[in-house]
Amino acid sequence: MSSVVIVDVRALTALGDLEATWDGLMESRSALKPLDSLEEPFRKWQAGHVPHLNADFGGTDRLNALLDRLLSDLEVSLDTHLIAATTKGAPDEFVHHPAGPWQGQPWDLSELICKKLALSCSAVTVSAACASGTMAVIQGTLRLQRNESKIVLVVGIDILSRFVLSGFAGLKALSPGLCRPFDQDRNGLCLGEGAGLALLMTEEEAVDRGLRPLARISGCGSACDASHITAPCRQATGLIAAIRQATQNGRLRVGAVHAHGTGTLHNDAMEMTAFSSCWENQVPPFHSVKGAIGHTLGAAGVIETAIAIKSLQSGFVPPTVGLVSPEVRCKEALTGSSPQPLVCPSILKCNSGFGGINAALLLEAFE
Repeated sequence: MSSVVIVDVRALTALGDLEATWDGLMESRSALKPLDSLEEPFRKWQAGHVPHLNADFGGTDRLNALLDRLLSDLEVSLDTHLIAATTKGAPDEFVHHPAGPWQGQPWDLSELICKKLALSCSAVTVSAACASGTMAVIQGTLRLQRNESKIVLVVGIDILSRFVLSGFAGLKALSPGLCRPFDQDRNGLCLGEGAGLALLMTEEEAVDRGLRPLARISGCGSACDASHITAPCRQATGLIAAIRQATQNGRLRVGAVHAHGTGTLHNDAMEMTAFSSCWENQVPPFHSVKGAIGHTLGAAGVIETAIAIKSLQSGFVPPTVGLVSPEVRCKEALTGSSPQPLVCPSILKCNSGFGGINAALLLEAFE
């Protein structure tokens, strides 16, 4: 089976581009701020918003502005297959323009990106809740392994919107303050917006094109526990299955885990149950970035893949911003106020979403 590698990554978050985001994470900085420009009741929530987009939240103009910044100067060959990832696209567009046309929706996102990049190959959009980004990377990996494409571009994007804020507020999942992943006193998530991309190809294709890979995708897994429409399975059956697939039932070593880490009571507990089950003797160091940039929904998996590659390059995982009083369970493995070194040059990236969707991706440093 062909070895799949990542040759390029980009990210845009509330902290800035990938370099600025990495620097902010390593310095334990949070970009979460009150949404002062919005009307009540939205302005009371903390969120991570990308600065200088100059477009109203939730609409196609904001989605386009974020995409244009992410894709600026990106050169891809015409035979590139596109896989886009999002949860809701531009959901407030229905309010901004009730009569339509309603562009920037999940069903036409891949077509929108193809037009921006002048791509002619087939394209799809993955909308698998908060696991969308990682599921898209997995789909790209499988497509390359099956020799269905030579190059796959994965783009994940979600923007802040009144629609999504209202939904999470209705679920009572939003924190009244800042997000505190894996903290004993965590009380909810903070939403964020952002975009990321990853360019995938086989190792042979990278050699032929004279490109040096940034990382190798050495394992992937996905599973659905389907225990509840929104809540995660308390026994973590889906995430455990996904991790075991990605690590070949534990045979592949994991240097650290880039966790989903939303800061909600049940998600973080579920993840710690999974980690304790998969690594009974010693849980690898794990962290979350959502206390710094917010939960970027469908973009999270792609953004966090880019951050994981920065970890592989540096040999460290960032602190978990917002963590003050770590949960007793897995306490020794949690990254607190300072970066932790990788146990070995590999990172497991995992995300979970509504409907019981779980996805895991194992990235290795390319030597």
